[in-house]
Amino acid sequence: MLLNTITLRQAGGSDWPAVEALLLANKLPTEGAQSHLPTYLIAMSNGEIVGCAGAEIYGSVALMRSVAVAPGLHKQGIGRLLVERLLQEARSRDIAALYLLTVTAPEYFAQYGFKRIKNEEAPQALKASAEFQGACPACAALMTLTLREAPVVDATLPVAVLGAGPVGLAAVAQLVERGLPFVALEAGQQVGASLRDYGHVQLFSPWQYDVDPAMARLLAPTGWAAPPAAELPRAGEVVERVLRPFAALPRVAPFIKLGARVLAVSREGFDKVKSAGRDKAAFLVRYEQGGQVHELRARAIIDATGTWQQPNPVGANGLPAIGEQQAQDRIFYGIPDVAGALRSRYEGKRTLVIGAGHSAANALLALAELARQAPATRLAWGVRSPALQRVFGGGDADALPARGALGAALRRLRDDGALAFISGLRITRIDRVDGQLRVSGLDAKQQPVIVDGIDEIVCAAGQRPDLSLTSELRLKLDPWLESTEALGPLIDPNLHSCGTVRPHGHRELAHPEPGFYTVGVKSYGRAPTFLMATGFEQARSVVAAIAGDLAAADRVELDLPETGVCSVNSGPEAAATGCCGPAPEAVPAPKRGCAPKSLPVPTALPARCCG
Repeated sequence: MLLNTITLRQAGGSDWPAVEALLLANKLPTEGAQSHLPTYLIAMSNGEIVGCAGAEIYGSVALMRSVAVAPGLHKQGIGRLLVERLLQEARSRDIAALYLLTVTAPEYFAQYGFKRIKNEEAPQALKASAEFQGACPACAALMTLTLREAPVVDATLPVAVLGAGPVGLAAVAQLVERGLPFVALEAGQQVGASLRDYGHVQLFSPWQYDVDPAMARLLAPTGWAAPPAAELPRAGEVVERVLRPFAALPRVAPFIKLGARVLAVSREGFDKVKSAGRDKAAFLVRYEQGGQVHELRARAIIDATGTWQQPNPVGANGLPAIGEQQAQDRIFYGIPDVAGALRSRYEGKRTLVIGAGHSAANALLALAELARQAPATRLAWGVRSPALQRVFGGGDADALPARGALGAALRRLRDDGALAFISGLRITRIDRVDGQLRVSGLDAKQQPVIVDGIDEIVCAAGQRPDLSLTSELRLKLDPWLESTEALGPLIDPNLHSCGTVRPHGHRELAHPEPGFYTVGVKSYGRAPTFLMATGFEQARSVVAAIAGDLAAADRVELDLPETGVCSVNSGPEAAATGCCGPAPEAVPAPKRGCAPKSLPVPTALPARCCG
């Protein structure tokens, strides 16, 4: 009997030619299959590949695809072996539900418990797969099999909000309005601690984008008056006029723990490896407050810890430059208060600013103003990339005039020769020479560059998320941005020069760990240009999802201002090409190989599914 000779194993990269041949022989799509080979099964007989079946894993759900048996070996039970093993492995991986698309075999898969559903009921994550994007014909039937029921959440446990900045408190506001218990943990001694660090900086977004609507609704009965929508606040004003009054509300204040630094998040009784029953376990948040370590049990986690406390280094390799640690007393990470508390640190000195974003622009313009008042003050600007279209911005085309004006002022500063501009500077080393700093590196052509006579360095090269807090959770991150995976393609600065990203919500912010969401600037990972208004919408959608209101969670309630610069190009033509506006309308999939739905399908037919 043939089945006695069949062995099953995981697929490897070298199996692709044979798998591709099987798919083509069975008239199944090959698009996207090769990238998912690690989760494919291979059926072997006498050293020959005679069958395959695959699954694309998307968090807690998976898409079964590519169930194929060599022609001439159909109806021998090979397909059944493959499908049953896939189901077994899906259960062992704690997959909640399997989905598939099929044209000819709905009755075959019904034998295993798959049921037909409407295409619009498919999880959002699956809709980005090759099968949903046209590899399968539009007439393909969508089927699903539930492997485990959704976990019953202990509603008495609070939702833990990590971070009490503007987005964390926006999540708190949504939780209050929905009557959900919560605890917010803030490492700082006051809410909005990161905003306070650069409280002197004027934001380029007016008040209309800086006040969360739910916070405003909860503040209104106290007599609180909303600031003028069109005015531009300083970062510190957002704290004083919005965050502090909101945090003081009787429905909020008792549930905010200040000076509470989160150390780690895990599942109660589960390390990262264990699966069975994991999603029914409470989250465990370990934090330090007042010199004591505490633990908090939670039903869900909203991570809004941000990135401000994790600045990128001066070094261009993602690592601190050699000597950077030893020069810490001369390096400021962020945006120094040049006109106020730190004026004496920079007056009459030569300062090198590193960075090509809005933080660097603010620092440079403040230093230029100091140089006008104290002529002995000099400044230099070093950027790693010679392309400055993103930081110079869209000018008058920017829907936020202050953002456009910031870039335009910086361009004038450079063009007027008011600073030493070093393009393509990739710093590798910092040395002390005669009481000053010598900065060494390479230019874009890998030629040595040395900048001598530096008194101070302002590193405004962005920030990165602290991933150590959640190392025991199952997260799915973009491999280089460290953003949530679904956001990576939308915000990748290698592809997009813009800062406008289409509105998104709980589906893009979730992870394979059910109940855990990353929101705020941390959701962008290492990518630049995050707007507070984006975070407010994220918080609204995520809390709605935690409350079980998926209709509200999936609804888009945000209209972001365009930047006026939105292109993969960096030249003058960049502003003319839009890449970050509303998502294009879906193009219907070509109707390839559609079999009449009324045709009977024998139960022994090889498992032929599009997806």
